[in-house]
Amino acid sequence: MSNILKMKQEIVRLIDESSEQAYKIAFYSNPDVSRILERLIAEWERNNQKGIPLDYATEEEVEVMYNIAVKISKTPPQALMSTYLSGIMPSSSGEKKKR
Repeated sequence: MSNILKMKQEIVRLIDESSEQAYKIAFYSNPDVSRILERLIAEWERNNQKGIPLDYATEEEVEVMYNIAVKISKTPPQALMSTYLSGIMPSSSGEKKKR
């Protein structure tokens, strides 16, 4: 089994198959993951939705998403949610905080 295939499987296991919603939120709201997924979903749709979008990722894209997934999975869910909410909640001045 190739290293890329192992990384894809690990991304699915760590994020999609996790019962921890904080991992999903942190992963899919990550700007790098969002950018990559936009391209992957477009490619997947052009190919009549064969397989899953991750099947269309380049080696570099898989590595980026894998590293993000591993980092997220090692972070306590409460810390992930705190970071996420601090980025979307208005500050006392009414502006969103920058992430």
